[in-house]
Amino acid sequence: MAISIRGDFTNPKKSPWSIEKYDSRLEQRMMDRLESDPLVVKWMKRHGITIPWIDKQKRQRRYLPDFLVEYADGTKAIIEVKDPSRLDSDDVLRKRTAAEMWCKQRHMEYVIATIG
Repeated sequence: MAISIRGDFTNPKKSPWSIEKYDSRLEQRMMDRLESDPLVVKWMKRHGITIPWIDKQKRQRRYLPDFLVEYADGTKAIIEVKDPSRLDSDDVLRKRTAAEMWCKQRHMEYVIATIG
């Protein structure tokens, strides 16, 4: 199954936007999950967050995580959806380390979700 599709998620109830764009089936499924989760009060893909990280050539890069989510208890989280086959790649591990540190400094959670 191809996971690389793009499309519009229209009229989400928990996003401030009337359209959220997804870049894969995994992102589309996460949007469905966030919309139906009673613990989620707000989510967005167009959140403007960029997290600096260093690639293996020692170049500074910018990482744009998939989702910003707010839960009913006030907790905020960055959620990144990944195909399980990519979890151990060097870039994913480096981005994850940078994102975990970024979130910790802001009292947020960082979650990598694999959705089947």
